[in-house]
Amino acid sequence: MTSPRVARIQMTSLHRRQLYGIRRRAWPNEGCALLLGTYSETGLVARVIRIAETENIAQSNAAFQIDPEHQYCILTAAAEEGLEQVGIYHSHPASPEPSGSDLEFMKYNPCVWVIDGRHKERFRMRAFQLWQGFLISVEMHIMPV
Repeated sequence: MTSPRVARIQMTSLHRRQLYGIRRRAWPNEGCALLLGTYSETGLVARVIRIAETENIAQSNAAFQIDPEHQYCILTAAAEEGLEQVGIYHSHPASPEPSGSDLEFMKYNPCVWVIDGRHKERFRMRAFQLWQGFLISVEMHIMPV
């Protein structure tokens, strides 16, 4: 999969609430989902159209793993709708920063990674992309519904 260098990921406030729900249901383990959508003509903006919640088959609070067969089914159905994977979401029990294993997996999944984690006793979402070996912060734009 090839993804463009993304400067901003857009989603609605409803999408954000859906992601918060994924975190709450998975707690204390990491929750995860695929972010499906489209890219702008320039590729600089990833637009989330739909969120596909996935099970963390690792059942861990330090890692997540999506069943590859389930991921394939989700991506096949998305392609039929004209959508593609523009991001991966997962929650952390700690800071919303990529872990060492996240950075390793980002090499093979170069889309935007949205991480939901604890920052100063509150949860916060941040977005990143590993682009040409550099970790880049991606702006999150939440649109009202």
